[in-house]
Amino acid sequence: MKRDLPPRVYEKNGSYYHVAALGEKRKWTKLCRIKEGLSSMYLALAKIETDKALDDMMPKVCADWMKEIGSKHGKKSQADHRTHNKAISEAFLEFRARDVTPPVVVEFLEPWDEQPRSYNAYRAALRERMRFAEVKGFRPAGSNPVDSVKTKKVKARTRYITDSELRRIKVAACYGDDGNRTRSGHTICCLIDMAYLTGQRISDLLGLEWTQIRKEGILFEPSKTEDTTAVRILIEWTPKLQAVIERLRHPPPVPGRRGKARKTKPVSMRYVFSTLKGEPYTYDGASTAWTRARERAKVKNAHFHDLRAKALTDIDGVSERGIGQAQTMGGHSTQTQTADYVRHKRAKKTGATR
Repeated sequence: MKRDLPPRVYEKNGSYYHVAALGEKRKWTKLCRIKEGLSSMYLALAKIETDKALDDMMPKVCADWMKEIGSKHGKKSQADHRTHNKAISEAFLEFRARDVTPPVVVEFLEPWDEQPRSYNAYRAALRERMRFAEVKGFRPAGSNPVDSVKTKKVKARTRYITDSELRRIKVAACYGDDGNRTRSGHTICCLIDMAYLTGQRISDLLGLEWTQIRKEGILFEPSKTEDTTAVRILIEWTPKLQAVIERLRHPPPVPGRRGKARKTKPVSMRYVFSTLKGEPYTYDGASTAWTRARERAKVKNAHFHDLRAKALTDIDGVSERGIGQAQTMGGHSTQTQTADYVRHKRAKKTGATR
């Protein structure tokens, strides 16, 4: 006699199975042997349904998004993703994706209400996780609760790092609070010089490989434009740029080591910027070193990304080079992008009317 079984539960080869649809395929999960009885079957089925329900809890949604989507992004982006995921997971610890509403989103964003850039960044991060939840079937399509919450208007960043400030930061990167030389100072100073001389993003600098060091210059393939313009930028050699590469090829002895241990840090066979262990430098490591150096130098409101702005601005300010070369260095598709990027960094000079 055929038993009345719950939906998606079937008998097969003397056992109860739960069958779930995975696209065009079917996943058969064994519940128990038929001879164990219906009570055992229902207990096993309840466990499956409970585990499945946990998939739409917000911390799990964030973790799955990072695994499937975020892990494919650049190093800097992944560092930002981890920060955003932590904040979202903690704020929505007991929320299922379907329970997140616009008022709850507004409450979540309140801590950054006076920080437009951070506000928009966390808003975008939550919106992306909600989009992911829709794709996974945890929310109805087109029900993203973040869409009802407007972004904040962001004032254009006008910070321009002066040559004096940059020198002070580099000195501070080499010497710690105790006045002794830092072990990472050599690499960080090279990274700072390379950022300014090439005008490239930190993610592309940290991912720079020795194979990109060519006879005619350094070849960059910016990751940010990889899926759009796929632009390639060749930064031609100058004496200062060549000097940075030589410093990286031949690092000095590591401070704090004595005798046989006092040796130079290993040079990675692959990456231009590497740690004392010869491993590629991470965004978190470089960002922390920059922040500490900036604080020791007492230089306020200076981001590493401002070095790119300084580079493009300084090129734009040279009459024989101008915005055309700044555009090329920045990898922008139009001069308008470059103009928007650099125009507020430094005041333009002009004479009085009379």
